[in-house]
Amino acid sequence: MENFIVSARKYRPARFEDVIGQPQVSLTLKNAIRSNQLAQAFLFCGPRGVGKTTCARILAKVINCENISKDIEACNECESCKSFNHNATFNVHELDAASNNSVEDIRALIEQVRYAPQTGKKKIYIIDEVHMLSNQAFNAFLKTLEEPPPYAIFILATTEKHKIIPTILSRCQIFDFNRIRTEDTADYLANIAKKEEIKTEADALHIIAQKSDGALRDALSMFDRISVFTGGNITYQSVLTNLNILDYDYFFRFTDYFLQESIRDCLLTFNEILANGFEGDNFLSGLASHLRSLLVSKDKETLQLLEASANLRNRYAEQSAYTPVSFLLNGLNIINDAEIQYRTSRNKRLCVELAMMKLCYLFRTVKFVQSGEEISESKKKTESAIIKKVEISKPISSPTILTEKEEKYKSPPASSTSASVKPTYTGATSGSGFKIPTLNDLKATVENEKPEIVNGKAAEKIIGEELDEEKLKYAFSKYLEKLQAERNFSVSEILKIYPPVLENKRTVLIVVGTQSHKQLLLDEQELMVAFLQQQLQKKVIELTVRVDTERAKADNKKRPYTPSEKFDHMVKKNPKLKQLRDDLKLEADF
Repeated sequence: MENFIVSARKYRPARFEDVIGQPQVSLTLKNAIRSNQLAQAFLFCGPRGVGKTTCARILAKVINCENISKDIEACNECESCKSFNHNATFNVHELDAASNNSVEDIRALIEQVRYAPQTGKKKIYIIDEVHMLSNQAFNAFLKTLEEPPPYAIFILATTEKHKIIPTILSRCQIFDFNRIRTEDTADYLANIAKKEEIKTEADALHIIAQKSDGALRDALSMFDRISVFTGGNITYQSVLTNLNILDYDYFFRFTDYFLQESIRDCLLTFNEILANGFEGDNFLSGLASHLRSLLVSKDKETLQLLEASANLRNRYAEQSAYTPVSFLLNGLNIINDAEIQYRTSRNKRLCVELAMMKLCYLFRTVKFVQSGEEISESKKKTESAIIKKVEISKPISSPTILTEKEEKYKSPPASSTSASVKPTYTGATSGSGFKIPTLNDLKATVENEKPEIVNGKAAEKIIGEELDEEKLKYAFSKYLEKLQAERNFSVSEILKIYPPVLENKRTVLIVVGTQSHKQLLLDEQELMVAFLQQQLQKKVIELTVRVDTERAKADNKKRPYTPSEKFDHMVKKNPKLKQLRDDLKLEADF
């Protein structure tokens, strides 16, 4: 029985040309060898499985090759190359810093550096996982690394560059290795499958490449495992089963369910996913990636960001064509919130199902915003019936006279209620058939009803509107309730401390103690004025905010701050508290 060699070792690149995904590193090292400008120390940084140690070995082999080719590759025929291929060379030393990280280990290495090579040009020292060295070992290594013998070259490799002390970094020529692209990994796996005579599907290899997260060694390990599992026939379904990955088809179906507002299909399909052993967080993560892929597929320029096979790209392009961008953006936001809540939720299944229900009705909201229509047929019939009933009950001889504001929010007459009429407002409908304006409507009302300016002054008819103090207090009490319901406690507390008053019959005045309080009220001024206009039925309300520092100082003097002051303040209201403190022998600052 022959010994099995894993693909990561069997197909390990032996030439710069064979290195996958690191063209900038290969080209720089080749040019350095060609121009004879090799540094005395190199530092290869990057994630796991991207070729750091592989490039270090190829560099060591080429440096000592006796017959370097024109394209700066080892000949594999000289004595140096043959001994390197059989792991019998004395000029290349590899040290694992993870297990040899003490000062004594580095001192032993420095002792070896003192001896020149008997054969070959250079002695190369490859130190893997160099960040594992202790600070004492780094300090012992500094002088040798900075001024090594002319025949010594150090190649350091690490996955955690930030853990290496700056004095070591400054003495090395640093090369940053990139994560290997999904396309490059899939192509490399396809070449290996062809050599090993293994049947594969393009989608299956793309799934393996994506799961490897840019690490070629991980991709080759998964490739070996699945090829054994399938008996040399790697299919898309076998990869999903072996790697425990949700099928892309699920997410395409769910997107269609969301657009069709089919909660039933969403719940049943999600139950099927749970029955197959998948967790809710895996589903949310996959769904977010799917919506992101649909968003990327909207533009040809960003299509290159989509890591998928050609067949899958066509499916994404097809579904993204009829999926609105606004739906995708809002959907990603909903899923992101669900993923955050999932970690602390006690009913995790319900957390996912609520997110799906929101997504189902999200498309209706998007369509409503785009078209401006959201009135069902039954609601139309009800409103038409109410309008007709009101018109029939009106006496013909005495027509109703409406104010300007009532005329603005009046429902359309029955004769004009057709499918082509768009609703003016989306707020709730009162029992009389009139629509309640929303906050956006109020803002529009304020903008449209600005007073006419004549010679720098408002028109006389607007100036003539006077305010009633009792009605103003009632309106502000309602506004305080609104602020507390919206949890806007900063503004509500300011209005409680500094209640508004009528400076004159036409101006509302709020006197505050600090400039910061004034700024908060000015930020809220537009909404406050709009609310008061609706409550008081006034076209224009002047609201002034002033700062009175003297009043603030007086208020602060009156307020008890220390525990003893607070206790004295309570005793004034209830003298028996003093007797209770003496009987229980309590202190005021407990």
